[in-house]
Amino acid sequence: LVVEAAAKRRNYPGLNRAIAGVYPAGSTFKPVTAIAALEEHLEVEGQRVTPYTALQCSPNFIYQGEDGRPYPFRNWNPFVNTPITMPIALAWSCDTYFYRLGVGFYELESSPLQKWSTTFGFGEPSGIELGPEAAGLIPTPEWRQEYFDDEIEKLWKPGDSIELTIGQGEMTVTPLQLARFYAMVANGGRLVTPHVFDSVEGPGSVSIVPRPTQPVPKRIDVSPGALQVVREGLYRATHDPDGTSTGIFGSFPVQIAGKTGTAEKYSSEYNRYFDQAWWCGYGPAEAAEIVVCALIENGGHGGTSAAPAAREVLARYF
Repeated sequence: LVVEAAAKRRNYPGLNRAIAGVYPAGSTFKPVTAIAALEEHLEVEGQRVTPYTALQCSPNFIYQGEDGRPYPFRNWNPFVNTPITMPIALAWSCDTYFYRLGVGFYELESSPLQKWSTTFGFGEPSGIELGPEAAGLIPTPEWRQEYFDDEIEKLWKPGDSIELTIGQGEMTVTPLQLARFYAMVANGGRLVTPHVFDSVEGPGSVSIVPRPTQPVPKRIDVSPGALQVVREGLYRATHDPDGTSTGIFGSFPVQIAGKTGTAEKYSSEYNRYFDQAWWCGYGPAEAAEIVVCALIENGGHGGTSAAPAAREVLARYF
């Protein structure tokens, strides 16, 4: 108990947050949603979702419930109201565009967004030779049935699908899981097993297992076209005039692609929500050498705190 109290006072300095810290992903999860929508040929508002299907980016999205009541979901940007395509939705990080996709996913009984999330390595350990490693959580209708006691809470509701599309709700990820996913986007569909192991040494520093074989990346069955759409959106997010991190990376000497995220996480200690600031991306954009995923706990907006932190890492690397 004494050790626990001391660790809490110092914000748990022994916790390896890269592999054991779990957080809502926020908007860094939107590329997962985008790929799943394309691969599932999702139907939304009477039309099939394609890379260049225009859906409204509005200040609010109203879901009309079966009980006849309207349920509002707000966009982080209250000043936009125009139809946009998927790459622009990623660049602007338009919440209401993705809410519309969430309704489409809710109407499918097979939980395809969750299945694609699992395929991309979320909800399970990455396999790195360090530990303990957290699995995170991708909530499903089956999980809600098992986890909650209240009969109402057991039900998977439209809002659950809507919130999942923007990396909110009960879902959690580790920074390493997001880094793996963005590496897969950059490298064309190979999910890399993180590898840090160099050798095992015996007495007298004698190497017993020198330079073990790098784990073979897992080839993901995802279409090159879907990955290219996401890569376009991530590049626009760092270069278009209204990209969420263009102010940080637009003039960077190497072309970088990446996504901001601002994820709300509830604190029972303070009885309020805090924003977890994210930025995940890679560079060079057309031939990636490095992936960076920056998380600033309780750091506010991703574009104002996590993106500058990631830029420092990329600047040092290049």
